[in-house]
Amino acid sequence: MTGCTASQQLSRIDSAAAQIGAQRAGDNLPDWPTYCRVPMPKVEPKLDEPIYGSQKRWEIVRENENDRIDWCASHYDGVQKSRLAGGTT
Repeated sequence: MTGCTASQQLSRIDSAAAQIGAQRAGDNLPDWPTYCRVPMPKVEPKLDEPIYGSQKRWEIVRENENDRIDWCASHYDGVQKSRLAGGTT
C-alpha cells in the first residue's frame, strides 16, 4: 500500500516540477518577420490628379495592408498553436 502512495507522490512531484520548469523557461518565439514590420506606405495626391485617383490608390494600399496584417496574425497564431501542442516552428 505504501508503494502505491510513494509512487503517486513521485508522479505528482514530477508533474509539478515539469509545470514549474515550463513556466520558468518561458517561450522564446521567433523574431517578428521583417515583412510584418514594414510601415504602411503613404498615399499623397499627385499634382493635377483627380481626387478619385488618390482615393483609389489609398484603397489599394489599405487592402494590401490588411492582407499583410492578416498574414502576420495567422503566422503567429500558427506558431502559438504549434508551441501549445508541443511542436516546434
